Order: sequence, then structure tokens, then C-alpha cells
Amino acid sequence: MLALPVLAAGRPRVVGAAAHLDRPVRWVHISEAADLTDLLEGGELVLSTGLPLTGDEAGTAAYLRMLGEQRVAGLVVELGTHLVRLPRRLGTLADEAGVPVVALSEEIRFVEVTQQVHQLIVADRYAEVEFARTTHEVFTSLNIARASTTDIVTRASEILGAPLVLEDLTRHVLAFCTAGTPAARLLDHWAERSRLHGTDVRGDTGETGHGGAAGTGDERARGAWSAVPVGVGSERWGRLVLPAATAEPSRARMVLERAAQSLQLHRMLQQERDALLVQALGGLLDDLLSGRVTDEAEALARAGALGLVRSAAYVPLVVRAVRRPEADALTQGERDRQLLTAVRQSVAAAGQTAIVSIRREGTVAVVLTCAGPYGEQRTEAVLGAVCEGLRGRAPGWVAGTAPASTGLVTAARGLAEAEHVADVGVTMPGTDRLYRSTDVRLRGLVALLRDDHRVQGFAETELGRLLEHDARTGEGLLELLRAHLEAGGAKTETARRTGLSRPTLYSRLRALERVLGVSLETAESRTSLHTALMVLDARAAGPYLGSRSNRDLDHR
Repeated sequence: MLALPVLAAGRPRVVGAAAHLDRPVRWVHISEAADLTDLLEGGELVLSTGLPLTGDEAGTAAYLRMLGEQRVAGLVVELGTHLVRLPRRLGTLADEAGVPVVALSEEIRFVEVTQQVHQLIVADRYAEVEFARTTHEVFTSLNIARASTTDIVTRASEILGAPLVLEDLTRHVLAFCTAGTPAARLLDHWAERSRLHGTDVRGDTGETGHGGAAGTGDERARGAWSAVPVGVGSERWGRLVLPAATAEPSRARMVLERAAQSLQLHRMLQQERDALLVQALGGLLDDLLSGRVTDEAEALARAGALGLVRSAAYVPLVVRAVRRPEADALTQGERDRQLLTAVRQSVAAAGQTAIVSIRREGTVAVVLTCAGPYGEQRTEAVLGAVCEGLRGRAPGWVAGTAPASTGLVTAARGLAEAEHVADVGVTMPGTDRLYRSTDVRLRGLVALLRDDHRVQGFAETELGRLLEHDARTGEGLLELLRAHLEAGGAKTETARRTGLSRPTLYSRLRALERVLGVSLETAESRTSLHTALMVLDARAAGPYLGSRSNRDLDHR
């Protein structure tokens, strides 16, 4: 304000409290009253001809203290009318009160000061209101148009004229707009740089976070980053980051917050759409498996309406998560949803479409398209691509498949075989593998019969004494038996697998035969013991649940 021509004409001279000249002025007030208590709201610049300063020093000090308590921006005194010269120690008193005092040695028109300053203030406020209105309209339009995550980030970046990055809770970049900055420079070592700037994305405050002095030299020179969390309360899932200082932090905060709201709305709508789609896909799969839909044309029409592209062949696939007995219902439910999402993403990444549904706890059923020329080689390539995608998205699973079919209805019926194969696969060593019926053989039969009390009695007869012995002594003879049987009864191979010396191995095998009460030399004996081990493995993997639908699961 002191640089305005109307004030500069009065030859202003700062008398005291020069350190506070950076205070913003929100209004101008002309007054000669000695007491302005409750007449001001703070931020006013008081214009006076000096009448309140004509008393003694105590009165002057009281007047300045009152202005300080009212949080005025400053006091401008025009000399000549009531005050020819400034009171003694006025500068010191102004410093003590923290109120900037400016003396004008030439007469000016106060009314011109108020007019010009108020015009600037109103123009500035109008610009802020107009910016807020424009920002509101932009993001409202994006919300109505169901804009993508990238579109929202890009539009916010354009408004700010600066690069913008959306990251998740682990600081991985979900979307970004470079705004002319080279992408390699913007995203280089992003996770490390982001952790050095701003607040924790899981913090409870909704305010914009500002980084400290960490980061590269260029970034320290440019100043702090700004960021807002994306998500609601404990469901925050990311952070929108402006990786540069800004001259207008209030505008930047407004844009970031509106963009964060649009991103959250987009996520909620997408989740709702996905939930409805998954429910519809599950209903179609139930109808196919129960026989309510047997007409191929009807099945293809319904599947096509849900996004399934017609194909030369369709492949049944069932993915089972490795069982974690300690998981409670809520945790298991979340794991099932994560597995479902991973399967859907893997199918899409393989360039295929599918009917995908949670069939029961820890199990996802899929009828997968196989675009391209129909043949075993093409089917294997598609299954391989989907399973490879799963390995990077959801570790700890096994999958089962059945022969492909040219018909959707027939392929859906193959899910029963695929589910049986997957159930058996859980009992086999290793995870993240695809099994076929030719892979499970005897183990598959055991899995089907594992809940039969006669099969369980057989396993107990064969291995009960050995299990009791290991429980009592901790010798671990059961694992020695497993290694010996997997080696086909060959002692040399057993020694190699277990790392035992020949004399030690022979001694432990004799001890094993004594506990079991049978010889390990005959093929029949080894077959019986190996079958009993398969029963134990099948029981450890959990009870066989057949083909309960997700409706049954919901009811339970």
C-alpha cells in the first residue's frame, strides 16, 4: 500500500514496528477516536491526522496498545492538521505495541486511499471467488462425466500449471501429469523423495502437508511440496502430491482438495459398479451350474451383456487360496475379494474376458475366453498368461482347470472338475501352480474320499503309531518316511534328500520300521503308507466343500 501513488505522494516514513510491514490489509478505516475497541475486526489500516496522539506519552502508549489488541495492520498519521511533529519515543512505543506506524509529511486525500485500496481488495476477493467457482465447475463436470483417475489428475495439474502425482500408501505412483516436466525427472526415485516430503498419508488430519528441508538440492531451492490425503477417515488409500512450492498456497490447497474429492468419488463409483457386476456374474454362473440356463444362445447373450466377448473356445478355471486357519471371517472375506480382483486383473492383462465369481471361501471360479484359433496350444498359452499374472498379484494360490470347450454352457459344467483339481492341488507341495486332472491322479481320488470315516480309519491304522511316537519324542520320523517314499524306496536318493549319512539313515529306517510294525522293502507296504500320507495331507488342507455357491456362502 505504501507504494501506491496516492500514499507515496504523502512522502511516507516508517516510524516504528517496521518488522511488521508484511501484514496483509483487509480494509481501511479512517478514525480520530482514541478508543476503537470492538469497532474493528482485525487487519484494518487506520488513517488518522494524529488527534489521538496529541496527549501525553501514557495516552499515546495506551492508544497503540489498544490498536495492537484489535490486531490492526498498521497506523498512518498525516502531519499538519492536529500534529505538527511526532511525539517523543513514538517509534519505541510502536515497537513495544507491535503496531507499524507510518508518518506522512505531505497532505493527501484519505478518501482516495480508501477507494483505491478497497477496489484492490474487492478485485482480489472477486478473483478468488471466480477461481473457486471455476474450480468447482471443472471438477463437477469431471464427476458428472465419470472421468478417469488420469483425467482428474491431468485437469488439476492444468489448473495449477504444475506437475501433479497421485501415489498410493506405499508411495507407488498411480497417476501423474508432468505439466511439461520430463517424466524421467519427475518420477526418478519417486518413492524415496516422496517419503522425505510431506506428512504421512495415514495421518488423521485433513490439512495439506508440507515437506521439510529434505530432498534434492533443486527441490530444497524450490521449497516445500504440498499434498492432501485421498480417501475418507481410516479408508484413506493415497495422496495427491504437488512436488513444487507454489506462490498461492490457498489456491493450490483448494485445487488439491477438490481433486482428492473427485478421485474418491470416482473410486467409490467404480467399487459400486464392480460390486454390482461381480454379483451379476455370480448369478449367471449359478444359473449355468444349476442347469437353469441350458440354452447356448441365452448363455452367450447374458454373458455378452456382462462384458464377455464371444470366443472360439472357453476354458474352466478355479483358483484356490492356500488355506490360513488363523484367519477370521472378516480377514478371510477381504482375502477373497483381493483374490477375485487379482484374477480379474490377470484375465484383463492376458487380453481375455471371463465370467468370474467367488464360489465359496477362498475359491474363485472362472470361465475364460480363449481368443484366437482354437487349439490346445492356444489354450495353454492363455492359461499360462493368466497364471503368470496371478503370480505377481496374489501369491499363495493353486489353480485347477478342465478341458476347454467350444460352448459356454459346457465349459461352465467343467468347473466341477476344475474345482476338484484345485482342491487336490492345495494338498500338493508348492503354491502358485496350475494343475490338471492328469496331475492329481491317486491324490485326486484321496481328496474326494478324505471325509469318509473308513478312509480316515485306514490312515490312522497305517500312521497312528508313528504320529504318536513323533509327538512323544520329537524325532520327526514322519518326514523321514515322506522323503523315503517320495524317493521310491531308494536309500541312496533318500540319503541325498535328507542329508543323512548312510549309517545314520539305515539306523533311522530300522527305527521307523519298528514303530510302524511293517517293512519298507515291499512295494505294497510303501503304497499303503504313501496313500495314508495323502489322506493326512488332504485332511490338513481342510474339508472338501464340494461346489457350494456364493449364495450358500452368503447364507452361512
